[in-house]
Amino acid sequence: MISLLLCFCMNGVVQAAERAGTVEEVQGTVRAQTGEETPRILEKGAIFFVSDKITTEAASSVKLLFDDNTSFDIGNESELVIDKFSYHKAEEGNSFSSRILKGTFRFVTGLIAREKPEDMEVKTNVAVIGIRGTNVIGEATATSATIILLEPEDKSRKTSIQVANQFGSVIIDQPGYGTEIPDEHSPPSPPRRMRLQTINNLIRSL
Repeated sequence: MISLLLCFCMNGVVQAAERAGTVEEVQGTVRAQTGEETPRILEKGAIFFVSDKITTEAASSVKLLFDDNTSFDIGNESELVIDKFSYHKAEEGNSFSSRILKGTFRFVTGLIAREKPEDMEVKTNVAVIGIRGTNVIGEATATSATIILLEPEDKSRKTSIQVANQFGSVIIDQPGYGTEIPDEHSPPSPPRRMRLQTINNLIRSL
């Protein structure tokens, strides 16, 4: 009876979790944890859920494919939290909100941002990235962030981001340009062309 009860409770937890997408690629050791539950190892093809905290170890990385076709890569020793994700085709109320707690990241927006850009945001500890349909790469720590706009995968679409915090905001609408937030008390720096080596180093880390 105890075993059956435990099994029932575990199934209830799984059923209560809202699916967000599937793991498309994984290298090394990657874990996901919802709340205080025991962390689980993520492998290619695994499902991840809303409220998951996804953590990569050293020499590890993961590519997440959300159900609206947004792709999200995080590099080694990184942490991503999926705060909100809801996507239903041709319906209102779609939303996507995530937090990069630390590490390198890259995301290419999908249908939520395409249909209504304001329904998606990506946060770091020091700034929020507002989406206009785009391809972004960056790196974040507990007290700083570097955020760079890349060439869109769909060349026919305009691309831009707004990076903002309580001290100011900037619009970046030229691929290869980016902004830096040096600490938790500073606004995003004016957009500037980022060094190709900086971009390439971030790409390699993923």
